[in-house]
Amino acid sequence: MAPAEIPVEQEKVAAPGTVIIAGGGPVGLLLARVLSFYGVKSILFERNNTTTKWPKMDLTNARSMEMFRKLGLADDLRKQGVPAEIDQNVLISTGLAAERPLTMWELPGVDKFRKQIRDNNDGTQPLEPYQRLSQAIFEKWLRNICSEDPLIDLHYGHKVESVEEGPTGAKTVVTNMETGISTVWSSDYVAGCDGANSRVRNSLSFPLDGGPIPSCALLVHFKSRDLTRLHKQGRFWHIFLLGKSGGFEAAIIAQDEVDTWTTHLFMPLDAEPEKIDSHEAVYRVLGGIYGNYEIEIDEILVRSVWRPNIAVTRTWVSQHRRVFVAGDAAHQNIPTGGYGMNMGIGDAFDLGWKLAAVINGQAGNALLASYELERKPVALRNVDRSGVHFEVHNRLKDIINGSDPFELDKDTEQGRELRYKIHEHYQQHDGENKDLGIEMGYRYISPVIVREDNDKTEPEWSPHKFIPTTWPGSRAPHVFLSDGTAIFDLLGKDWSLLVFGGDDKGHNLLVKAAQQLSLPLTVVNLAREEHAGRLYEKSLVLVRPDHHVAWRAEKIESLQAADRVLRTNTNDMLSHFTRTSLRS
Repeated sequence: MAPAEIPVEQEKVAAPGTVIIAGGGPVGLLLARVLSFYGVKSILFERNNTTTKWPKMDLTNARSMEMFRKLGLADDLRKQGVPAEIDQNVLISTGLAAERPLTMWELPGVDKFRKQIRDNNDGTQPLEPYQRLSQAIFEKWLRNICSEDPLIDLHYGHKVESVEEGPTGAKTVVTNMETGISTVWSSDYVAGCDGANSRVRNSLSFPLDGGPIPSCALLVHFKSRDLTRLHKQGRFWHIFLLGKSGGFEAAIIAQDEVDTWTTHLFMPLDAEPEKIDSHEAVYRVLGGIYGNYEIEIDEILVRSVWRPNIAVTRTWVSQHRRVFVAGDAAHQNIPTGGYGMNMGIGDAFDLGWKLAAVINGQAGNALLASYELERKPVALRNVDRSGVHFEVHNRLKDIINGSDPFELDKDTEQGRELRYKIHEHYQQHDGENKDLGIEMGYRYISPVIVREDNDKTEPEWSPHKFIPTTWPGSRAPHVFLSDGTAIFDLLGKDWSLLVFGGDDKGHNLLVKAAQQLSLPLTVVNLAREEHAGRLYEKSLVLVRPDHHVAWRAEKIESLQAADRVLRTNTNDMLSHFTRTSLRS
């Protein structure tokens, strides 16, 4: 209940089937939008009066863009971001006083990425390229969309204090930040998208495994049009810079290719970042080993000190499957790789379609247990991978191995040798923002994924590349069909059955079983698509709302078998597993 010293209004009851969302960041807003896409109402509470001013995320990755495309939002999102013709090179530098960077990663802009996708129609590519966009702009854009949605009720300036779960719903204590008055809301479901210090997670005593690493960083977000000095070594998306120690000490991010930038100055825990002036911090970052490199700064927007965290919440779904955590409430990682918010987008889509299926009567409540079973392993792997990427930069000091860092820019034998070693190191470890296996190659394993006897062996997997397969649990491969249509654009809003080959494979039995279960199913007949048929491997491929394969086979023999597949996909066979295994 609400604390005794806070005035409490009469309890309010949300309409049946309404989801209360704690947190109005990207994950909470997207969850609200996904629920609305499937006809479900939500009430969102955010303690701040406005969207974030902090840059945070600066890349919406390819897998996230595929989800935005499904929601009909990808094109509008791109209008908010960096223009498609601009490449996004990453430089490794001793400082902008040097004539040139030590090495670079050449990452294509959206236009070049689209051409890469068109030229490699072999299932290894995403449907959509990534998109550079600051989270400050992203949140504002998504809030405006949600504010015009009749199924979404936004309450900014309202803080979720606590959540208590019962067998049939949950009670959420919400405080109006202006009046101090608290209200107890009753609802069928609650989603905690309220960040790393989640009140929802803490209310339910969900343990957090992991924690901060022994470092901190001073972030300065600022405006500058001094492009001549900023682009001295070439146009960039990121620059990772060495410091006087000879190791990685700083980074700068170009947020919009116009005038908005963010610097991060890394330092030991016993440093005193509060004593460093914001202008001084920017100059120190840009100067690298050479000391301050001054530029004209038009405005300091915000600054903060942050600590990198590597942590994953042990429990994501409450006992009665009424309360859930997502985004930073469920996982925290080092920013390298850009996995944090993009994982949160995946959480929101997965939780959203599953909640909607249950609320709309298309699945049983037990389906919701699969949210943790499927998304938590993704978080564990990606959080670990963010540390791998961070270590690529940390190894600079080992490569230099006590040498004078000023030798790096000299035309000497030692300088050339050190530059070669650093170049080779970065080219051999270039997975940051390129590891498609991590970003979209994750494969769900849960009791709502059906694998037949010949699906027992998982295909090869790689963190660096996406290996196309329809092994159940995998994201279905993107491919352009013979008329140029993207196969994903033919998939239905809900479930889709792709049919390859000309003979009768029994797909009508699945259609009939879906009708009996009131399960929306779109049949996509691709009998003449030989190239897609080879990539999709089986004659019948059942695809979930999130593009993941739920089941596949050469044929279905009976209505009873079809019914078994669909009931498993939507919940019935999960109940025993949940009771015996999920809480162990």
